[in-house]
Amino acid sequence: MNVLFERFPENVRVDGRDYRIVTDFREWIKLQMLLENTERFTPWMVEMLLEWYIDVPPRNLKGAIEALCGFLSAEELYGEEAKAEGFGTAGVSKEVFSFEQDATCIYCAFRSVYQIDLETVPYLHWWKFLLLFGGLPADTEIQERIYYRGVDLNQIKSKEERKRVKEIKKRIALKRREKRKMDDYQIGAMF
Repeated sequence: MNVLFERFPENVRVDGRDYRIVTDFREWIKLQMLLENTERFTPWMVEMLLEWYIDVPPRNLKGAIEALCGFLSAEELYGEEAKAEGFGTAGVSKEVFSFEQDATCIYCAFRSVYQIDLETVPYLHWWKFLLLFGGLPADTEIQERIYYRGVDLNQIKSKEERKRVKEIKKRIALKRREKRKMDDYQIGAMF
């Protein structure tokens, strides 16, 4: 997708048919947090996920959920290369930031850099939010956190600098969560 001349999508495709979905960034952050805090898909979880469809959701529940997860990770926006390299939301590795734990830093960065108040902005497309998030300058606190969380201590030659960075990493570390991939949810087994 070329954001310079193509409109951001308002739907997903399942079994050759387009289905309108909610696209506001707030709802997709909620979805990501829901998935991060979910051990497995249950009937209740599936019912909740289908609420992201505006109209009647697809009958193919597995396809419906996979389409939502594709939209969530913005595969079409970032392309297969980023997906293959382990990049996800906002074009960066998912292990270096958390919408839950870094909410304040993200809010402040948007407010400072773009003059966007994420609390009061009436609407912001999920993919537009991701592009803006990924484009935040390196001197914002969230980008600094992303940098320090992702830096490889073994690449730092100076013992003092390695110690300093290690302390920073410890101070801003994300709460440990078991990494899950879409396959871990065993969607197919449910349907």
